[in-house]
Amino acid sequence: MSADEPGATAGAVTGARGAAERRHASWLELFFDLVFVGFVGQLALRLHGDPTAGDFAVFVLLFFPAWWLWIDVLLTTNLFGRRATGVTWLVMITVMFAVGIMAAAVSAEFPERAWAFAAANALARLVMLPVWLFAAKKKSLDWWRPALYSGLTAALWLASIAFRAPGIYIVWVVSMLIELVLSYAIGRQGAWLRRALDIDHMSERIGLFVVIVFGETIFTLIVAASEHWTLASGATTALGFIIVALLAWSFFTYGATLAERAWGEMRVRGDIAALRDTATFLPFFLVIGIVSMAAGLGTAVSEPLVALPNGAAIALCGGVALFYATNGAVSLRYGQPLRRVLAWAAPGVLGPLVLAALSGLVTSLALVAMLAVFLAVLVLTVRFRQPST
Repeated sequence: MSADEPGATAGAVTGARGAAERRHASWLELFFDLVFVGFVGQLALRLHGDPTAGDFAVFVLLFFPAWWLWIDVLLTTNLFGRRATGVTWLVMITVMFAVGIMAAAVSAEFPERAWAFAAANALARLVMLPVWLFAAKKKSLDWWRPALYSGLTAALWLASIAFRAPGIYIVWVVSMLIELVLSYAIGRQGAWLRRALDIDHMSERIGLFVVIVFGETIFTLIVAASEHWTLASGATTALGFIIVALLAWSFFTYGATLAERAWGEMRVRGDIAALRDTATFLPFFLVIGIVSMAAGLGTAVSEPLVALPNGAAIALCGGVALFYATNGAVSLRYGQPLRRVLAWAAPGVLGPLVLAALSGLVTSLALVAMLAVFLAVLVLTVRFRQPST
């Protein structure tokens, strides 16, 4: 298996523990992830049809708080949730409820429901605050970090309700920036994180979340096909399925060896910053790419015999390009040689962008077919060109 290609963010990282000691995602965590299926699906509706630049911007603005909330839960359970206690259930169920409110709020009537989105974010952060404060006291860590990270940001989310647009969104951005700054300024907690982080568990959880996002893409294709039961729509659906399968194959097959080696080395040398980047920030863009692609495919299935609208073509082809760009960035962050990464990342980014520029000249069916052929050639060429490891 090649260790140089998409999928570098996934992989079972063994670390220093034996197989018998590996920790796997719990049933509670899998149950928790279900609510994100609803959130991702609801938010992705904004990218169906002919999305504008504003639609993409709103999508990112609304998705990032949910993604970062998922990362917060991941770290909380990773560090403190080895056993699913009553407290763990209470925290997880409360956050699930909050994400459900967020999902219901991001409909077409969102401006009128922004207050609910803000209140739900505040609730989720407040319910995790005692867990982190207790851990800070028990492990002699800086108590003010969770107080700022969860307490102050929760207060800002609540305070934003008093503002009208665009003020409410500005307060949201300030709150998210505080979390990002604190994530970069790890300080003396770095040594504790190096010891406490369960790399196996974190890798598995991120991989399972990507599985959910790919599953949402398949669901989008099925719904679109059921609503447009024609031969052309069926052919577009089949080609769309091939595209999703190729990307999933490249993600989960390639790069596992690279991920195992790189994450292990990062932990040994205490490079928490690199772990943070490859496990939290960069996968965010990967998920955006997959969701955007799914929205474009859904629109193509709906109208296969006409040219895909510009916004849908950008969502489809741009989503694939972002998928490859993100995996390329992950590989570089792992320390892979630039030349080796560019061998697959450059065509993976440029090819779909060229197809997006040509989208107005062909039908949606033809565009999806060309993208499927291009990805098949790219994936198979890289697969058989690289030596097995």
